[in-house]
Amino acid sequence: MQLRLIRNNELDQAAALADAIFRKDGDLSMKQLFPAIFQPGISHSYGAFTRDGTLAAFMGLVPSVIQAEEMLLEVFSIGAVCTAPAYRGVGLAGQLLKLCQAHAARAGASLIFVSGDRSLYERAGCVPFGAAVHAELTQDSAQILAAVAGDAWTLRPMQPGDLLAVNRLLLSRQAGHVHSPAELGLLLGAAAYAGVLGLPQRTLVAERDGSIEGFVAVAVQPATGGDAGAALPATGGGAGAALPAAGGGAGAALPATGGGAGAALPAAGGDAGAALPATSGDAGAALPATEGEAPNQGTALEWAGRPEAVAALLAKAALCTGTSSVLVPVPWQERSLLSLLRDARAAMTGGANSGTVCVADRGALLRQTEAFRASRNIDLSAATDDRGLISLLFDPASPLLPAGTLEGDATLPLPYMEGLNFI
Repeated sequence: MQLRLIRNNELDQAAALADAIFRKDGDLSMKQLFPAIFQPGISHSYGAFTRDGTLAAFMGLVPSVIQAEEMLLEVFSIGAVCTAPAYRGVGLAGQLLKLCQAHAARAGASLIFVSGDRSLYERAGCVPFGAAVHAELTQDSAQILAAVAGDAWTLRPMQPGDLLAVNRLLLSRQAGHVHSPAELGLLLGAAAYAGVLGLPQRTLVAERDGSIEGFVAVAVQPATGGDAGAALPATGGGAGAALPAAGGGAGAALPATGGGAGAALPAAGGDAGAALPATSGDAGAALPATEGEAPNQGTALEWAGRPEAVAALLAKAALCTGTSSVLVPVPWQERSLLSLLRDARAAMTGGANSGTVCVADRGALLRQTEAFRASRNIDLSAATDDRGLISLLFDPASPLLPAGTLEGDATLPLPYMEGLNFI
């Protein structure tokens, strides 16, 4: 067996293996859903090949840059991990993971994010990280959220000419992936995570006085009846009627139930939120099965902009679809949005960020976070190993923080790692 970097002329074979593991007849190919992994270019992914050139196992590896406060973290993500049934049980995934870790370290990356949490990754040093709150918007709480958010905006489908403005909103967040407009357009067009969930993707913007102040991408069922309101247009290939312009408020004028202050965050740790079941033995991407009916719960994939504008868009998305509810996974640092969701009485569950993470190179992580640590006077002496370092840097409730530290005051924020940027 030969284990090595995938070549461009082998990517179709890699996509075919991933399709055989993760997709069923009639589904979009993994090649279409995950162009960063399967389209030709400078590939970082690894494969295990038999003597006759057959791909026996594959591990997708994708580089990216995450903006966290003023820091830029150069990282890799692992996903679409799969092994052909005839070659399982001989440790190929573990060997490929070691090659990916060495590759990321040589490249100067600080971290490797993995979309799975299997023992394979735990043995390799991958641990849960960060904190997020999963808010569930039902029809009732979405009605309240619409009123809490206000009606200052026209809510409409995103158009191609909005791309630059939407990208500016995404780049202005406290934490998020850094993309060029062209890269963002590819991600929105691929609609990867929506495709994984078996749902159409919709994108909406909130506009006021000719300026786009909010953006939301959601994976939801099309509306099926009059009570659901106007259907949201699909951007990932699904059908949907155009959403008429609205003044932001889809729902009855219910009074806000609280102020703008964010409530205390739930303790981080425990369950990693809405984990998706793996569909194969080596499935690092933890893709859910796509057989049968599409899920009746939608998911917010990505958003940016004024919290009130985002809240108005989320409310509209929840009210104008055929799903019974919409899950909104919010990273801990987005306190204003969390406060609005709490005021809307959305059910909330705390947990870690999605997936797991490991340190690619400790020196690179220290360099890439040096300015932040200096500005917050963060002492790393309590972090005796990589697990401790990850906890101290990214967990707002880390037990390694000095007593009396306000939650989040000395913590580097990260985006939620599912959704639009899922690998």
